[in-house]
Amino acid sequence: MGQFIEDQMGMISGAVGPVVFVKGNDGKGIVRSKPTPSKAPASPKQQQTRNKFALMKHVTGLFYPILKECYTDFLGKDNARDAVRSYYMAQVIVKEQDAWRIAYDKVLISTGRVRAYVPVSQSRDALQVVLHWQEGTQQPFAEAGDLLSVLLYAPDTEDFVFYKACTTRAAATHTLELPEALSIQPLEVYTTFSTATETDYAYSTYLGRMV
Repeated sequence: MGQFIEDQMGMISGAVGPVVFVKGNDGKGIVRSKPTPSKAPASPKQQQTRNKFALMKHVTGLFYPILKECYTDFLGKDNARDAVRSYYMAQVIVKEQDAWRIAYDKVLISTGRVRAYVPVSQSRDALQVVLHWQEGTQQPFAEAGDLLSVLLYAPDTEDFVFYKACTTRAAATHTLELPEALSIQPLEVYTTFSTATETDYAYSTYLGRMV
């Protein structure tokens, strides 16, 4: 690593051939070799970590337009993106027989302080999913006007539909019409409530797989 002195024309910055000009912590300009990617193969542990991260990015990428809006508790992180990635890496992507898989019962599509969805019953056929839940408006952080949202996801095809703000908490029941792409697929089902203004959500509830 070399050092160069700043003159009246200003400090050089950026890459020139095999060297890079940067400013050090002390404010002085330094020149160093441009880093080159390692050609060494990944160790088994490194490859496992890369595989886990790749699966996390894939599944969160599918749902991210939903997650970035519905994560209103950042789980100690600075923003929804960091909260989603940290949570899914820690809880949702799990190892089974030396391979990574998605723990669907751990998936969260939303976080926040609103009273969560408490299921009573749910059923489906090829055309509809019918939900019943506890109204619970006498409980803290539960208002009659809270809005229900539902995610139906078909793992076999990766098709999904998000029914956003489709009814109120006070309704206590709702029927969802299934699109043709989901009519014969096993479905992972997630429900959540938001405030009427959709500025805060609940921790989502997993209703299991419907077949």
